[in-house]
Amino acid sequence: MRELARVRTNAARVRNRAGADTEAIGLLDDALQLVDLLRIECAGLQQRCTELERTLAACDERTRKLLDGLPQPIVTTDPGAAIVDANRAACALLARSRAKLKSELLLHFSEDRLAFSNVIREVSRANDPLTTRLRLRPNERAPFDASVTVYKDFRADGPQFVWLLTPEDPRP
Repeated sequence: MRELARVRTNAARVRNRAGADTEAIGLLDDALQLVDLLRIECAGLQQRCTELERTLAACDERTRKLLDGLPQPIVTTDPGAAIVDANRAACALLARSRAKLKSELLLHFSEDRLAFSNVIREVSRANDPLTTRLRLRPNERAPFDASVTVYKDFRADGPQFVWLLTPEDPRP
């Protein structure tokens, strides 16, 4: 803003000089008007961006509450299977708080790491959801078999995977 004020002051000095080039002064006035219009437009765009960020944050909060209310354990990971987020049911199933799950590898909860690595490879190549079975081992709890469906989620900044974990009934 200081620079713009300086340009306006210099333009006023040039305008008041005897023998000033009227065509150059007209061009300078047009440029200054254009700068004013661009500043107003940028301010409007900034305000719109702020409104959209608030709307997005509210949508994220509503989605978080919806996911937390679901009985289905849901875990979101990055492509390397580091946990990005987990709903309340997944936290209970894996016996960890959301804060402790974040950045932890989902692999650490799998009894068969080779099978888990194969799931990661398959889902990375597949376009459709992948459903399989894994034996999971929560923190300080007995292992259990789970049906796992993994979806690719491209809504985020980069690809992520959404894991639906369904513990299988141990009874025959």
